[in-house]
Amino acid sequence: MTEGSGPDEPVGSVGEEAAKLLHALQDWAKDGGADAAATAASAATGAASAWEQVNAHLATGGDDCRYCPVCQVISAVRQTSPEVRTHLAHAAASLAQAAAGLLATAVPDPSPGPGDGGADDGVEKIDLDDERDD
Repeated sequence: MTEGSGPDEPVGSVGEEAAKLLHALQDWAKDGGADAAATAASAATGAASAWEQVNAHLATGGDDCRYCPVCQVISAVRQTSPEVRTHLAHAAASLAQAAAGLLATAVPDPSPGPGDGGADDGVEKIDLDDERDD
């Protein structure tokens, strides 16, 4: 309940009660929202520092990096222009969409193929036995 309201307070009009409810929700959101925002900010700061540490140890130009394919790719991407990076990002997104479309394609029902005895196989059976029907 909000301050100044108690079980003995008379019920007000619909508008007054709605205002009390919204005020209570606002107080609740302020208290809970501050905690959630602090948690999200802490997680974002932690992720950023972790990324900086990983980035500092990749493609440093050391002896190990000459043989590491991951470091070679990272070095190549770092040396390209922003326009090329944008084009590569669009190409990767298009490739991912194409792969998703391919995987989402429905597989047709198996039907009898040629020579399976199906009605539409286009093959006429010819009897080669010597017996004649006279």
